[in-house]
Amino acid sequence: MTRPVHAMRALLFCLALGAVALTGAMDARAQEDDRRPRLGVVDLQKIMQESVAAQKVRAEVEARQNTYRQDISGRENELRTQQQELERQRTILSAEAFAERQKEFSHRVEALQREVVERNKQLEGAMSYGMQQVQRKALQIIAELSDKKKLGLVLDKSQLLLVTKGLEFSDEVLVELNKQLTEVSTTPPAPDKN
Repeated sequence: MTRPVHAMRALLFCLALGAVALTGAMDARAQEDDRRPRLGVVDLQKIMQESVAAQKVRAEVEARQNTYRQDISGRENELRTQQQELERQRTILSAEAFAERQKEFSHRVEALQREVVERNKQLEGAMSYGMQQVQRKALQIIAELSDKKKLGLVLDKSQLLLVTKGLEFSDEVLVELNKQLTEVSTTPPAPDKN
């Protein structure tokens, strides 16, 4: 009878040692996991596409672009009419008078071309300025949420091949962005003239 008692005690002792070793290994792994940075992933492109403020920026710039196109189209039609009239006058006018009118017409065409280039720059600047504001706010929200989640590293989804759904928090960012920022200005501040 003493043998089974000793065997039982030895078995219990081994089980206790195993439990202590297992607990130590689990503690070591938990400490190791605490030292590894926690990861998060956001789809910045999706956020910028779907945010209310970014959609308003695109709509506003597009409306301005349509207005500009209509204005430019009307002025181009006027220039075509003037060109046709100038061609009709070619036989009536002296060579010098025709050359002078043709030169004036060329100046008007060049002025319109410069205006088109300038307006396109303004539209690009408006789009860029508005989107920069939205992106800046989105990045601020990403930073705040990553602090709350205690993330050590946040990656953009566009740079990754595969992502576990549990790592992505784009929808949370989008909801918060839409709460905090519904519209922005598309008019950049005037440059300093210092």
